[in-house]
Amino acid sequence: MTSVGKPVSSGAVVWVGKPWVAPAAVIRTVTIVVFAIFFLFIEMWVGAAILLLFDAPIYLWTLLAFGLIWVVSMVDLLIFWASNNYVLRQDGLEVRRGIIRLHSFVVTPSGFGDLLLYQSLGGRIFGYGDLTVNSQGERQTKLALVRAPFQTADTIRDIMGKPIVRVADHT
Repeated sequence: MTSVGKPVSSGAVVWVGKPWVAPAAVIRTVTIVVFAIFFLFIEMWVGAAILLLFDAPIYLWTLLAFGLIWVVSMVDLLIFWASNNYVLRQDGLEVRRGIIRLHSFVVTPSGFGDLLLYQSLGGRIFGYGDLTVNSQGERQTKLALVRAPFQTADTIRDIMGKPIVRVADHT
């Protein structure tokens, strides 16, 4: 998600982002399907797939269990996606976390230390990565599952690498 030039009270918005959970959802879905097929194959090979448990064949219980695992996994990703927001403005980077209780942390250009980028093999394939912003106070703020992490890191460095100097008029 990118938004350029929207004026707000605390500065123009340069970039807005949320965790990109689509690749994680695909990877989790494929993993669960592979394990389900493996377990069903083992049940059929052993001959346990057609045995009844509470008037239903074992293979249906296996499918139900893997379906439940998949649903829980997707709900976890949905909660993670909904509870993280990243906003880069001309005057700082704001990281908001939480759904019920909101925790907001702002790093100003004068407090910016450095920026680390981590990209796993899956991140290289699907185009996402984690950014860690270190502030002058030795605090680390992590932006997880950022889409196009190199482009985003360059944008953050461009904005945060230039401290803002305000000149007051004393006339």
